[in-house]
Amino acid sequence: MPEPSTTITLPVEPLSAGTTILRPWRESDVAELVAICQDEEITRWTRVPTVYGITAASAWIAESRALVRDRISAPFAIVAATGGELLGSISLMRFSWEDARGEVGYLLSREARGHGHATRAVRLICAWGFAALELERIELLAATGNAPSQRVAERAGFTRETILRSYHLHHGAPLDMIAFGLLPGELDG
Repeated sequence: MPEPSTTITLPVEPLSAGTTILRPWRESDVAELVAICQDEEITRWTRVPTVYGITAASAWIAESRALVRDRISAPFAIVAATGGELLGSISLMRFSWEDARGEVGYLLSREARGHGHATRAVRLICAWGFAALELERIELLAATGNAPSQRVAERAGFTRETILRSYHLHHGAPLDMIAFGLLPGELDG
């Protein structure tokens, strides 16, 4: 496992599979990120605020470098292999370095859903997390009502483990989450 004093180093070359690429965030992504986060399905299931504008997007992209430096998160932009259009966001986060464990979280634009981008992005970041960060377990939490996210977890090779009741306060209301787990060697495909 990496020593606590070292930093996370994002790959120099983008991670790619098929039509999906993961790369570090850029300031030029702000407008596209704001547009993606206007989708009610994203604010329904993620921690993205219901009002999300240029200031919030700019601050988040600027903060992404510090999150990497401080070993808090490894955030990537999900982009189309052809044309480089921003499709969404994915991160490894909530690390427990002493247990070699992290969590994956993602969001995808309405237009990008249903084309395999989320599954490919989850597989890419998990493979990178196991190899580069020497993680021994990656978790994925999906709301009990978020069937599409549950399907992504299962297609990526995660095992459904349990329901965490009232696990997350979402817009002030408790939300039950399904916990999925993935170990090295279990990535599907």
